[in-house]
Amino acid sequence: MTREDFEQIESSQRQHDNVMYNQEKMNIIVEQSEYNLFNILRPKLYIDRNRWCCLFGDEINGGIAGFGDSPYLAILEWNKSWLNEIDPTIL
Repeated sequence: MTREDFEQIESSQRQHDNVMYNQEKMNIIVEQSEYNLFNILRPKLYIDRNRWCCLFGDEINGGIAGFGDSPYLAILEWNKSWLNEIDPTIL
C-alpha cells in the first residue's frame, strides 16, 4: 500500500467517525425533545398491568395516555396521543 492509500483510508475513517458523532448528537437532541413535554406537564408514569402507562389527567378515560413496554416507549406514545388528542383551541 502506498502513502496515498493510507491517507485515503484515514480520511474515509475520519469521515465515518464524523458521521457517527453527528448521528449520536442528533439522537440525543431527538431524545431530549421527546422528554420536553413530559418534563413540562409532569404526567404520571406507572405500571398498569404488564405495561408502562404515561397519563396526564385523573383517569385513562378522561385523560391523555400512552402505553409501552418501557417508560420511554410509554412517553413516546403519550407524546403522540397528546399531539393527536389535544384540542388546539384551548392552547
